[in-house]
Amino acid sequence: METTSRSGSARRDARWSTFARQYLPHGAALTIPVTFSYRRSDPLCVHAVFHCPQGNDVTWILGREVLAAATRTLTGSSDIIGWPDPVDSRLWLRLGPSPDHALLSLDREQLTAWLQITYTLIPPGTEEDHLDWTPIHQLLAC
Repeated sequence: METTSRSGSARRDARWSTFARQYLPHGAALTIPVTFSYRRSDPLCVHAVFHCPQGNDVTWILGREVLAAATRTLTGSSDIIGWPDPVDSRLWLRLGPSPDHALLSLDREQLTAWLQITYTLIPPGTEEDHLDWTPIHQLLAC
């Protein structure tokens, strides 16, 4: 886990590189490297980049609060659903529409620790204070 800054400014970003297990329909599982990124400039979202063996990375944009809630209970809808494993310290993520979704597991404790780092950058409930509303105001002014 790391946080980064630019030009001596306060910490702006948090990255976490780990591995996810993708469970395939026929029972096999793949280990896939994944990098989670959180940027102060995009305070509501977490970017998850799955580094696929074929070389074509897949990026999912996840709500930070959806990920946090999934560490405690079943949450999400439609294309993104997450829940904690009742037996061990895994977090399950189902990404994509059924029946062609990807079923993945991550280390829940490590994810929770990384989310805590993101909360030091932007505390929960203050995300909207950090959004750049200029593009929306410009659209409304047209």
